Amino acid sequence: MSKILIIYVDIDDDLGKIGLETPIIGEERVKKAIDIASETIPTDSDFNTMVVAYNIYKKLRKENNDVEIAFISGSERSNIEGQIEFSRKLDEAIKTTNAEEAIIVYDSPEDAKAIPIIQSKLKVIGIERVLVEQYRGVEETYALLGRYIKKAISDPRFARIFLGVPGIILITIGIFSLLNLTVYATPAILIIIGLALLGRGLRIDEYIERWWENSTIMVIAAIISLISTIVGIIEGYYVGASIKVYDLSSIFIILTTILPFIVFAIIVLFGAKAINKVMNRDIKVWHDIFRIIAVIIIYYMMVLISKNLEENVIGVQLQTMYTLSVITLVLVSLYIVFSIIEKHIT
Repeated sequence: MSKILIIYVDIDDDLGKIGLETPIIGEERVKKAIDIASETIPTDSDFNTMVVAYNIYKKLRKENNDVEIAFISGSERSNIEGQIEFSRKLDEAIKTTNAEEAIIVYDSPEDAKAIPIIQSKLKVIGIERVLVEQYRGVEETYALLGRYIKKAISDPRFARIFLGVPGIILITIGIFSLLNLTVYATPAILIIIGLALLGRGLRIDEYIERWWENSTIMVIAAIISLISTIVGIIEGYYVGASIKVYDLSSIFIILTTILPFIVFAIIVLFGAKAINKVMNRDIKVWHDIFRIIAVIIIYYMMVLISKNLEENVIGVQLQTMYTLSVITLVLVSLYIVFSIIEKHIT
């Protein structure tokens, strides 16, 4: 008979907040943890989930199954770090119990992220999600609402949405009011809300957080690049608004206005990446230096071509295209040579 491990999942380490270190393995240690939780978080869904996991354990044990129980948590710092920490502790629990099968008990969608991790290590024979009913009257509803509001304010995962976005909206309204641009406040607010929803829906905030933890300089470079791009678009808008008659030359004027800001943004990103590789002593730093040089050359060629087209100078256009072809051939050749050298060195 295969050994079954009942796993209570706490991916964001709520148990750590009440002084419990996981993995908590075995009936005696689990009972002590439940006693502590009953005194510190008696109304929390985590406590109810712990009790449900323990009851499943006792029921299977009465039926003479070879069963063990473990409370395993992750980390409150970030989703990725929480999953990594959970995986490490799960390995420890498996090594201690020699379990081959698992029954997962959890309560929140965040905890559900642990399910694939467990499935990759054990045969999952059961999953129990605990939904606590707390709607028995007006007083309990207000109490529940109060707890959710407190969680939205104190928990960093929710605070960035419930406090961060309204804060940005209020600042935007204030700035637009000072500048007498309140007519643009509503579109700006809709854009902010849309970006917040998009960022949360695609988990962009998690990627940025992970990016920040791995390379602070890249995040700073990304912010500078974003600001440069926005400034370029605004500058292009004002130039376009000042043009009364639109034709091919006016389009080139707008493009040449925006292009320096875009190029600067790209160079900043590649430069930060190169600095990051230099700090890590990565030989592939030449890739980013090569990209910076290529971007600068392409920028000047594009500016030259746009001016020639604007002035309708056919002869110069042909010379420019010839120069561009030669530069492209040289860049490609250099890239191939450096790639061969890198391959031999590594």
